[in-house]
Amino acid sequence: MLFDELAVARAARRALAYPEQSLSFGRLRDYAEQLAALLLHKGCRRGEVIAIGHDKRPLSYALMLAALRLGLPYVNIDVASPTDRNARILRTAGPRLFFYDNPAYEQGMKELAQDAGCEALLLEEAVLPQLSETDRARQAALMRRVDGACIAYIMFTSGSTGAPKGVAVTHQNVLHLIEWGKSCFEVTDQDIFANLSPMYFDNSVFDFYVGLFSGAALAPVPRELLAAPYDLVEHVRAMGCSIWFSVPSLLIYLTAMKALGVERLPALRTVAFGGEGYPKPELKKLYEIFQAQASLVNVYGPTECTCICSAYTLGDSDFADLEGLPTLGGLNQNFDCCILDEEGNEASSGELCLIGPNVSAGYFNDPERTAAAFVTLTDPGRFMKRMYRTGDLVREREGKLYFLGRKDNQIKHMGYRIELEEIEHALVRLPQIDQAAVLYQRGVAAAYGKIVAFAACRDTADEHAVLRDLTALLPSYMIPSKLVIMEELPKNPNGKVDRQKLKAALNG
Repeated sequence: MLFDELAVARAARRALAYPEQSLSFGRLRDYAEQLAALLLHKGCRRGEVIAIGHDKRPLSYALMLAALRLGLPYVNIDVASPTDRNARILRTAGPRLFFYDNPAYEQGMKELAQDAGCEALLLEEAVLPQLSETDRARQAALMRRVDGACIAYIMFTSGSTGAPKGVAVTHQNVLHLIEWGKSCFEVTDQDIFANLSPMYFDNSVFDFYVGLFSGAALAPVPRELLAAPYDLVEHVRAMGCSIWFSVPSLLIYLTAMKALGVERLPALRTVAFGGEGYPKPELKKLYEIFQAQASLVNVYGPTECTCICSAYTLGDSDFADLEGLPTLGGLNQNFDCCILDEEGNEASSGELCLIGPNVSAGYFNDPERTAAAFVTLTDPGRFMKRMYRTGDLVREREGKLYFLGRKDNQIKHMGYRIELEEIEHALVRLPQIDQAAVLYQRGVAAAYGKIVAFAACRDTADEHAVLRDLTALLPSYMIPSKLVIMEELPKNPNGKVDRQKLKAALNG
């Protein structure tokens, strides 16, 4: 296993950096071995899923490594997300065991595990078994049987049917990402990655795999700091972080709060951002702060294609025109693509379809939605290659890709990919709501969009009460900024909700 080789060569070097402690590569490997032994003692077999209520504590990272050693797919769960949504995720994943690392969430985690029909275990040193030579030999034998097609992790994204989709990413996918990321970002064992993204969010894949598996250190950032701009920047400075990867919304917020500066982050050499558009006028503010010190890199990639498929480093010429979003650049070497127009013909503008070894295996336990989005090509030039239809509309010009919008009703909001239909499904589950439609209203800058919901009710309903009830069904980033209560939603001649009329009412 790649991590074992790194851990042996860098046993004394820091792998996880916390303010109060550091964990070496050697110690992290020891924890991973012990947790792998625990998984085997619990009867786990290759291919069985484990779930982790991951709050960025050391043993959760070690457990991810333990699962990889044995060919067990892991799924990280947002411990603060509504129980109902997490329960649907676990029902799809079907975990054999459920782990959590923060005792503060114990009751909710145990309820989730009970609903999923699996055992819940608190990740603490008391659960770690003593390793025997038999344990080590058994693990070594099982590690040799983990091939590139084994599922490494399952990352859940918003689903248009109201049920989140679990993207199944393979060991081969991850190995390609590591090699590309290490080269593209020139990662060394002197680097420290600011692990800003929560571990259930796709952007964290870059931190964990490209960071740790290149021999760099990872500095986990606790969630409470994300709402405290000056404390967050001070934490990143104190940890000596050299590589930053986050959604643009966070950087825009920190820039507006005047929390960023070269003197505040002296070790920073790369600022990467992705997950949503970064309007050029806002991006220029960040560029002016860091252009003499750090590279600014715009990355793009759907969860279905292993986190990142393109990375473009910005320069002065990119700000000659401040209209729209920066280019996505070209794809990395693990990808080919085709752009299809509405008739399915290749064109310079249309839907981006990604092809190659970093296209994931599909949606876990969901063959129907997998078949709709993933295709195995049969034309001679791309024979038997996997293709994923992203739904992203792009234009290619002079070898560079430019993002135009979404083909369907999916949005990127606060860095999260959201199907608006999932919010609609949650609304109509409330007893006072008969029908719902959700739109995304963009402001002057694309990063400042708002989720606006329209709801038809038989009886009088209070906007604030409905939104409060919705927090039991959806995470905070999916709660609408505004709710419009109506007696009946407008319909078009086909009897469907007339979204154009709703948009007109919204903009009028």
